[in-house]
Amino acid sequence: MAENDPHDLRAQAVAWRLRLEDGDADWEAFVEWLEGDPARSDAYDKIEAADAAILAADFPAATGPVPVAANDGGTPTTGRRFGMIGGGALVAAALAAIVVVPMVSSKPDRYEVATASGEQRRVEIADGSSAMLNGATRLILDHDDPRFAELVSGEATFTVRHDSGEPFTVLSGEHRVQDSGTTFNVIRDRGDFTVEVIEGAVIYNPDDAAIALKAGKSLRASRGAAPVVVDADPEAMAGWRNGQLNYVGAPLARVAGDLSRTLGAPIAVADELAELPLTGSIRIRSDDAATVRDLALVADVGARRKGNGWIIEPLTRAPR
Repeated sequence: MAENDPHDLRAQAVAWRLRLEDGDADWEAFVEWLEGDPARSDAYDKIEAADAAILAADFPAATGPVPVAANDGGTPTTGRRFGMIGGGALVAAALAAIVVVPMVSSKPDRYEVATASGEQRRVEIADGSSAMLNGATRLILDHDDPRFAELVSGEATFTVRHDSGEPFTVLSGEHRVQDSGTTFNVIRDRGDFTVEVIEGAVIYNPDDAAIALKAGKSLRASRGAAPVVVDADPEAMAGWRNGQLNYVGAPLARVAGDLSRTLGAPIAVADELAELPLTGSIRIRSDDAATVRDLALVADVGARRKGNGWIIEPLTRAPR
């Protein structure tokens, strides 16, 4: 099959998506694959968007016994909603069958709550805790254990009911956060993991590193690197909930990822700008294009449309 055959590219993108979700992919090999052909990046973006758009309404019961939280306390909190982008229902159905069904089959009490890019949803948990999901997020909950959650991908803010005798645990790949009663934000974006403590305190990887984090602390762990703890303003954490993202020295690639989840459109960053540190605030406007222009102004970079999203690139200045 030809290298640029769209069906072959789609199959390769699905394979990479599953390997990244399982945490067993070679990140450098993935980046090398992406950079080998611009069409690969487009194909992967479509599969990622289709994966995030998997909801109960899209797949009736005949597709398999996949419990989804559409009737289990997951309530959309915004009218913004974006459908699957390009990948198509057949590819999304294949992803649902491969990614979700094995997990549910082995753990019949577990169910998934998912949001599409640009959608936010509040989920009430049976123990009295709650989770607020940002766009493009997949969260696994357990009917039999309401003190457990698994963040497969995306971003969620947990408000946990206090119970010192039974800590609440959030699992995300090899990362584990334990808490007995507090509010914290968790992000899993490909190879990176972040936990931000808004109120109270949590313990990161209690059975290994056992790093205690109190309110105002943020921990970031990248694949293959030791976790880094920094101070942060609790009021600025999880800013997507009140429409304002705040950063102090954050890499531009991370900022673009945050905006992609919140706006519901892919935002790519030129390689030479990926690590450019950004300090400032970006308000989420009703006009997505205005939000991206604000980002370009704050970072002093250029921004232009690319397909159904944007690309951030070096600013081209007119000669004097």
